[in-house]
Amino acid sequence: MIFFLSIILFSVQIVFAESSLSNRYHTYEEIDSTLHAWDELFGQSAADSPYASYGSGVVYKLMEIGTSTQDELPFWAVKLSFNADIDEDEPRTLILGQCHSEEILGVEIVMDIMYMFLHPDEFETELQTLVGILYSSEVWIVPTYNPEGLSVVHGYEEAGEWIQDVSYRKNKMDANHNGIFDFDINGYGNDIDGVDLNRNYGFNWIFGDEFLETDSGCSSNPSYVSNYDYYRGEAPFSENETSAIRDLALEHDFTLSIAYHSSRSGCVAERVIYPWAWGGAKTSPDYSVIQPLGQKIAELTSSESGSGNYHFAGSSSPKGNAHDWFYKETGCIQYLIEVGTSNMQPNDINLIEDTIERNLPGAFHVMKRAAGINSQNGPDKYQVTGIVSDSQTGNPIEGVEVIVNNMHGTVLSPRLTDHFGRYRRLLVANSYDLLFRKFGYEDYSYSGYIPSADIVSPLDISLTPKQYSNLTINISTPENLEDPIILKLNNVEYAANSDQLVISLPNGDYDLEVNSEEIFPHLQDISLSDDLVLSISLHRYNILYDEDFMDLDRWEVLFGDWVANDGRLLSQEDLVYDNWTPSGNLKIVSLDDFSMLIYIR
Repeated sequence: MIFFLSIILFSVQIVFAESSLSNRYHTYEEIDSTLHAWDELFGQSAADSPYASYGSGVVYKLMEIGTSTQDELPFWAVKLSFNADIDEDEPRTLILGQCHSEEILGVEIVMDIMYMFLHPDEFETELQTLVGILYSSEVWIVPTYNPEGLSVVHGYEEAGEWIQDVSYRKNKMDANHNGIFDFDINGYGNDIDGVDLNRNYGFNWIFGDEFLETDSGCSSNPSYVSNYDYYRGEAPFSENETSAIRDLALEHDFTLSIAYHSSRSGCVAERVIYPWAWGGAKTSPDYSVIQPLGQKIAELTSSESGSGNYHFAGSSSPKGNAHDWFYKETGCIQYLIEVGTSNMQPNDINLIEDTIERNLPGAFHVMKRAAGINSQNGPDKYQVTGIVSDSQTGNPIEGVEVIVNNMHGTVLSPRLTDHFGRYRRLLVANSYDLLFRKFGYEDYSYSGYIPSADIVSPLDISLTPKQYSNLTINISTPENLEDPIILKLNNVEYAANSDQLVISLPNGDYDLEVNSEEIFPHLQDISLSDDLVLSISLHRYNILYDEDFMDLDRWEVLFGDWVANDGRLLSQEDLVYDNWTPSGNLKIVSLDDFSMLIYIR
C-alpha cells in the first residue's frame, strides 16, 4: 500500500516542495486525483469490480457533495457497497476523515480503508470482513470536508507567495469581511479568519465561542492557548462545509459514524468520544448502547506507546459539535476519535503507518456493528429492525415514529422510518417496549422485545389507518380585530381566514389552541370520534401582571436553582435539555400582593 500511494505523490512533489509535511500525507489535489482515478477503475462497470466473482455489481460511487465557503473548492463522498449505483435498503456507516485543517492523520486512515475495500486481493486475512461489510451494508467516506484548511496546512502558492500554516484549524471564511485571508503563522491560534466547523452544527451552537473569543487552555497543558480557534460562525450551519454534511446525513439515514480528529494540545489525545455525558452526569437517552460500543472501539485501538489502549468518554460540553448533532437530529451514533498524540503530524512514515494500522480494528468493528455481521470476531448483533406497512394496502409507510421506551427523550428528534418503511435501532441485551406511531394511523405497541447477539430477526409491523371525521370550528371575534387568527391542533398550525374552519381529521384526541395578537388564548381538549362542531368566542386580554425577568427581586425561591437570564425564567442554569427529572419539586413564589406559585414536578 505504501508503494501505491508513493506513485501518486511523486507527480506533485515538485509543486509542493516548500511544504514541511511528509509526502506520505495526501494533499487536497491528491485526494481529488485519487478519488477520480478510482472512479474510472471501479465506478463505471460491474465487470471491473474487484468483487465481480461475488456478483457484487459496481462497488464504488463518487459524489461531489459541496464546495467550500470561501474558495469554492469541491469535496466528495464515496459510497462503497455491492451495487453501489443502486439505492438499496441497507444499513449505512459514514466515516469523516477530516474536519479540522491540521488534523490530517484521519485522511490517511480513510484513504487506506478505501484502498482495502477496492483491492481485497491484497488483504486475504481480512477478505471475509471486507466482503461481508459490502454485501450487507453501505460504507460512505468523506476524506475531507475542509479542503480550504487542508490546502493551508499543506501550503500553496498565491500571487507568487507561498501560503502555509501547519497549525491552521478552521476553514478560510472571511470572518472580519476585509477581503484578505488573515492568519497567523506563529504557533497555534490568533487566526482572525475562519470558522471551527466542529462548532458550527445546529445543536447547542449557542454555547460555542463568539468571534475573537480567547482561549483559556486546558488543565493538563496550561501552556497551550489557541485564541480565536473555536469560533462557531455567524449562525448554525453558516458554512457550506457543515451544510453539506448535514444534508448528506439527513438524506441517507446513517446508523453509525466515525469522525476522525487529532489533539494538538494532547489534552484529549488517543481518545474515543461519544454523545454524551454533559457535566459528567447528564447522559444521552441511548447511552446504554452508545457507551459500550465506544469502550470497545477504544479497547481495540492500541496507544502509540504500546502500553495500553485509547481512552473513552462521553462528551462533556455541548458546543455545536457534529457528534451531538448527528445523534440528536438523525439517530446516527457518531464517535469522535482523537487519533495519535500531540505529535499529530509526524513525519516518520513508519509512525504514520503504525497509527493507521492501530486504528483499523476499531473502524472495522463499527462497520460490522452497523452491518449486523459478526464475522472474524465481530460484534454482537443486538438490534431491532423491520418494515412498517399499511395494513390495508400493504405498502411501506415512510415517516413512522419508532420509540424504544427504554431509550427515549424529548431532546431527540423523532426516529422515523425511511422511504423503504425501514427502521433500525441498535440495542444491548435487555427487554424493550416499542411504540410505532404516525398521524392518521392507530398506535401500535410491542412489549418485551429481546434482541439476540447472534441473529437479527425482522420485526415487521402493520399499522391500521384511522377513520376520519370533520371538525367544524365557528369562531366569534371582538370587533375591529385585524390580526390573523392562528389555530393549532397538536401543534399543527392552521390559518383561520374566516369565522368558520372545517378540517378533516383522523379520529383521536387533540389539544386545540386558538390565538391572535391582543387575544386571550383559547385552550381546549378535544376527543374526535364523529363529526363535531365547536363554537368558540375570543376575547381581548387585560394585563394583570407584568414581569420582565431581568432579575428575581420580586420572587422567592422555595426550592431549586432558579435563575433569570436576559428576560427568561430558567429552572436550572446549566442542565439544558428537557427530559431531565429533578430530584424534587422546583418552586418559586411571587412576592407581590397576589399569590402566584410556579413549580415543576
